[in-house]
Amino acid sequence: MLHAGLDMGSLWTKAVVLADGEIAGWHVMPSGESSRDTATAALAAALAPLKAVLGDVASVAATGAGKGEATQAGQANREATEVLCAARGLSHLHPEARGVIEIGGESTRVVRLDDQGGVLEFAKNDKCASGTGIFLDAMGKLMGVELGEMGPLSLTSTEDVQITSTCVVFAESEVVSQVHRQTPKQDILRGIHRSIAVRVHGLVNRLQLDGRTAMVIGGLALNSGILRCLEELMYTPLAVPDQPQIVTALGAALIASENPRGSSDAAAGGNA
Repeated sequence: MLHAGLDMGSLWTKAVVLADGEIAGWHVMPSGESSRDTATAALAAALAPLKAVLGDVASVAATGAGKGEATQAGQANREATEVLCAARGLSHLHPEARGVIEIGGESTRVVRLDDQGGVLEFAKNDKCASGTGIFLDAMGKLMGVELGEMGPLSLTSTEDVQITSTCVVFAESEVVSQVHRQTPKQDILRGIHRSIAVRVHGLVNRLQLDGRTAMVIGGLALNSGILRCLEELMYTPLAVPDQPQIVTALGAALIASENPRGSSDAAAGGNA
């Protein structure tokens, strides 16, 4: 039996398909102007290896900023919170994990897990986007650097540059000032990455997560520069799943499979 999960973020949409409880297909694509069209395309691509279509799927759970549109369009028959999905997905892949550090496109959140992988408590960034992928995307466009190049380039930095503003608008001004001073791009990027890492680290400290048992997920887990800065702040190497961007979508698919007729997080085990 097939079940699917959709994680519909502001920058990326992720779809995961489970066949008898195991990952059978997945797809990640940019979120377009229409959440409904993007969800349709992501699900179709995830189902393609199975030669299946949406009608073959017993249940679909949606999470993320666009989850409401997916349920309204009939693409998903239930919704779940990002916190619960992230916890469920990571616990499925790594039952030994006791913490989730999720750095995504529109938000950053950390979750402390119990011995069964349940949510004990969580914290997330405030309304400012300075700790998220949206912030990094804006900085990349400002500097003319592709997202995939940012991490490796920042690792070649030899000088510390402070980017201190918590507001995207003011941070842009700081970056523009550094560019006008002809500061090397790699040094500016390291400053940007450290700025993000400092904010993530604040959430980690709030929940007292242990870096030895926590794992980093989300799109920015793929950024080696941010990961290095966070490791320096936490004084320990950090582990990342093989596909960190789809962990939350996997959690949604698991919730769909565990309670295919439900429609709320309460039915899946909590309102986290």
